[in-house]
Amino acid sequence: MMKGLIIKDLMCLKKQLTVFVYVLVGVLIVSVMYVLSARYGNIARAGAEMLVENDMSEIDVKNLSSMALVFFMLLPIAVIGDMANVFEADGKAGFNKVAGAFPVPLRTRLLSRYITICALFSLGVLIDILIALVLSTLTDLISLSDFLGIIVSAASVMSIYSALVIFFCLVFGYGKEQYAQICSLGTMVLSLILLQWKSVKRILTVITESNPVAAESIDSSFIWGALDFIKEKAWILFLIAATVSILSYGASLLVAERKRGVI
Repeated sequence: MMKGLIIKDLMCLKKQLTVFVYVLVGVLIVSVMYVLSARYGNIARAGAEMLVENDMSEIDVKNLSSMALVFFMLLPIAVIGDMANVFEADGKAGFNKVAGAFPVPLRTRLLSRYITICALFSLGVLIDILIALVLSTLTDLISLSDFLGIIVSAASVMSIYSALVIFFCLVFGYGKEQYAQICSLGTMVLSLILLQWKSVKRILTVITESNPVAAESIDSSFIWGALDFIKEKAWILFLIAATVSILSYGASLLVAERKRGVI
């Protein structure tokens, strides 16, 4: 029965998976073109000009190029699994009203959604790794190990988002999936601000003092520090994602039980 529930969830994401395929092909083509241009073409020449004209260091130029690749690698994972679509499809089909009558424990029905998340993001990670193998042979902007760190970090962040979406969808109920998405993003942003409050406070202080030179220095150090964290400390995000998913499952189970198994 668990297998059937997972297949049902995947069918609800059929349109999203179709978009994923198109995005995947586009990312592969654009990424290959980008790294070739960064090595031999216009992007390489633009980087050389920035070194001369803008007084930028070689590390800054390399980080800028790496940041673009980071966004490319984020796209396939970002579009593959938004569980709000599953709740919306279930609501339209009336599945949430009859699910409680199924001879399947509530914890099993809820667990199937988290397993669907893991399956989708595992697929996204696997495909991203294949793309990284191709790109790592064409460029020295980012090493394969850094590529892997970026991929794991991206999957971890999206897993946190999806786990929160499941919880908030259960809290708000059918028809309010957009509120669940907003609350999930808001929770993640608020948590990031609280965890990095010292850095955020320092940036706000510099901005209020109207010191553009200091602000630019802090902004660049904050961005490059975040990039290094994504590449080198992906295991921390992975552990956070696992913890959030477990807590989300427990909290979602409590909410679903209070709603008499209507999920």
